[in-house]
Amino acid sequence: MTGPLPPPRNERPTVTRGAPPASPGGASQNAAQHQAFDFEAAERAEIAREHEVLQALLMAFLKNEDEITKKWISLI
Repeated sequence: MTGPLPPPRNERPTVTRGAPPASPGGASQNAAQHQAFDFEAAERAEIAREHEVLQALLMAFLKNEDEITKKWISLI
């Protein structure tokens, strides 16, 4: 998956229970975090799909090689 890289993530501010958000710009920071998470999740899903396709391709190749070997042995 190609596309623009998400902005670098900042460390989360430590917030005690019941305390209001640390900054008034929390909504934009929250949206940026959601966008970064969504981008990372989509990237991981794409990598997983590519991995599955490559694994299936490798299995097909190995099965083909096995069939060729069996036929070669039967000729001997």
